[in-house]
Amino acid sequence: MKNVRLILVEDDAFTRATLGDALAHQGFDVKARVATAAEALAAQKECDPQVAVLDLDLGIGPTGIDVAIALRSRNPKIGIIFLTTYKDPRLIESNLPSLPEGAIYLNKMEMNSTSTIAMQISLAMLKPLAKRSLPWLRSGPLAAMSTTQIEIMKEIAEGLSTAEIARARGVSEQAIDKSISRISKHLGIPKTADTNQRVQIVRAYFENKGQGV
Repeated sequence: MKNVRLILVEDDAFTRATLGDALAHQGFDVKARVATAAEALAAQKECDPQVAVLDLDLGIGPTGIDVAIALRSRNPKIGIIFLTTYKDPRLIESNLPSLPEGAIYLNKMEMNSTSTIAMQISLAMLKPLAKRSLPWLRSGPLAAMSTTQIEIMKEIAEGLSTAEIARARGVSEQAIDKSISRISKHLGIPKTADTNQRVQIVRAYFENKGQGV
């Protein structure tokens, strides 16, 4: 669907420039390319976009979800597209608000062409409030993991020991060991003498953030 008015909210300057150019080449009317929540709200007021394409992680301050909720509060019909490296938004923080109704969640690493993104943008504009199941809840190793398991996974990646995690959570080290075993099972990490489960959990954590190690 050509000439759709959209704003692009992305804190990485290179991605903002290249993706903005690519979307314009697809025929979209890219009204604004901004990096922050404040700029996004100002652009909405000035440009009245039909769709917003947002990164999930905008650095320090409001997340893309916060921005999307604010945009929707001003215009309930605006289409929302999240385009992010995170395979699960809980990898940013565990207490994020729910995504706005009908928001489409796309993983940058799985997008093989701008035309694929363009098709999703058109869909977001046509049915911005349609109920849709969200990709990270449907499939993938993180889908079956609890928020607590995601948090422990993050704490392991931050270099905390089992004792430190247990102390911070007010539980026994044995409880954390059991959680690590369950996390490893979800991630398909075998329990063998040759496998360091903690190292593999750290690797999986960064891979699912789109930051392979």
